[in-house]
Amino acid sequence: MSSPMRALMASALLAMAHAQGVIMKAQGPAGPASPGLLVDQNKPDANIINKQEIVANVVNECGRTILQGNIDIGEETENQLGNKTVTQVTAGANVDVTIAQVSADGAGPYSCDLDLTSNSGGATGQTKLAVQEFQPQNGMIRLSVTMPADMACVGASTGDVCTVRCFNSNARGPFGGCFAVQQTDITPKQNTPDNIPTAGKLESINAQIAQDIADFPAAVKSNQEAMTQGDQGLSAVKDLLVNSTQEAAGPAAASVNNADAAAPAVPVPAVPAPVPAAPAPVPAAPPKAAPAPAAPNAGKAKAKAKKGRGKGKGLAAFAALLGGGGGGAKRQRPQQANKRAPEDLLSSRFARRNIFGRND
Repeated sequence: MSSPMRALMASALLAMAHAQGVIMKAQGPAGPASPGLLVDQNKPDANIINKQEIVANVVNECGRTILQGNIDIGEETENQLGNKTVTQVTAGANVDVTIAQVSADGAGPYSCDLDLTSNSGGATGQTKLAVQEFQPQNGMIRLSVTMPADMACVGASTGDVCTVRCFNSNARGPFGGCFAVQQTDITPKQNTPDNIPTAGKLESINAQIAQDIADFPAAVKSNQEAMTQGDQGLSAVKDLLVNSTQEAAGPAAASVNNADAAAPAVPVPAVPAPVPAAPAPVPAAPPKAAPAPAAPNAGKAKAKAKKGRGKGKGLAAFAALLGGGGGGAKRQRPQQANKRAPEDLLSSRFARRNIFGRND
């Protein structure tokens, strides 16, 4: 890599640092408050929800955290149900969401959407929500998020849970997070393998299989070298994403001091902010001037750029496996020796491959 390219890449990575904007709690009309899924409020952590990473199947619809990688929505939701930390809502109700801004990257405006199934919306299957955002007070941003009037949550083992995502439009992220809500004014759906859609188009299935085959050696290596299940997900992120060196500005919980004693919040206009794609790759340094047009060099540059994009999607299918997938209620136990043979890993993980078009 040329020196100018190294400098540009280093500058881009530094720009990614000090991410923040963490969901502290979401309080519905009844029940306890829901915390943000997976993100650690007591450590320098943040939740990145990037549409390009979701489309590439690197992460689930709730994205990833800096400290732990891909968010397993199914498992995290079941954990919160077990801990009785899922707020309760009804159709048309308002949910008060508190976000620790911490740094400039965590500033609003924020947009929110809803996955009625909790875990299958992917990059585009969510329902947009009405959001009223208030001026930050003592480093805290408050949102009033309105549930749809025709809402019918069907997710999780209880058949009555939805997942809400809130995120800003910061190109370094976007940053925000997810939380679960449990609907109390419906009859819960009895979810069974027979009534959960899993079909996919043959073209997409074949493409996923081809990608799985290409990614298998790297996935095995990551599984064998990781000390814990959580390390596998974070290792995959570091292999796949150029901005995996992000750091949070500090623990979000440290921003809570005196927040409750703040003056009444002042509403600000809510601006819808779709999740932007990841920043464009930094272009290579221009070739030196030559007497004749350097067509062969241009061809090589395109081939190199294409190769770089391919590497960015290299472990797309297995990233969901490394994080445990989005739909499973339980992860596999950490490997005792973490040195299992590739054929053993294949037999234990093959059934969990996402080849039928699910986004979990």
